[in-house]
Amino acid sequence: MNRYIKAMEIGLANEKKGITYFDLLEKLQLELDYSFNSSAEVTFMSWFNENFESHNNVNLNNSDYNEGMNLYLDNKYGVIGEITDPGLKKYYEFFRSFRSKNYFLKGNAAKQYLDYQELQQSVKSSNSARSWAIISIIVALLAIGISAYSVYSSPNPPYDVKIIEDNTRMDELQKENKQLKEELFKAEMIVKVLEEKSN
Repeated sequence: MNRYIKAMEIGLANEKKGITYFDLLEKLQLELDYSFNSSAEVTFMSWFNENFESHNNVNLNNSDYNEGMNLYLDNKYGVIGEITDPGLKKYYEFFRSFRSKNYFLKGNAAKQYLDYQELQQSVKSSNSARSWAIISIIVALLAIGISAYSVYSSPNPPYDVKIIEDNTRMDELQKENKQLKEELFKAEMIVKVLEEKSN
């Protein structure tokens, strides 16, 4: 998380009582393990001026404010030592007191942070959906592979079976039947001839 997003998160968390510029810097450095240098703080201060407001706003183009800011940065980052000159100390103290007031995150910045949170949630949901889609595709490919393998490795369908009837026994039975009929016919003829003779 970058320092601007984190600053908006801290500002939103302190929306009721506000937070001083110096407390915000300290929290950022602790929570992000980040060390500001002079250039980074100037950039951050410019962003802070656009996204936070105090009930006691001052004209940021005021020469007293700008002189105090330069003295603060030079002192903090070792360009100059302790400020003892009463004329310069007045600007330095003015800047320090101005930045020690409680500031509140502006509505537009709060909305940007909430939009960022929604975007992060959407990205998380999208990544989760993509992971499930990949898993589904892998499962489908495995199912197709298993069914293709089972078709390939299954035995071939049985060959056509031709039934050959053995009519030999049937022919023998028909022959025997024919012989019996002939003998029966002969016996009937003999019986008729004998009856005629006996009459």
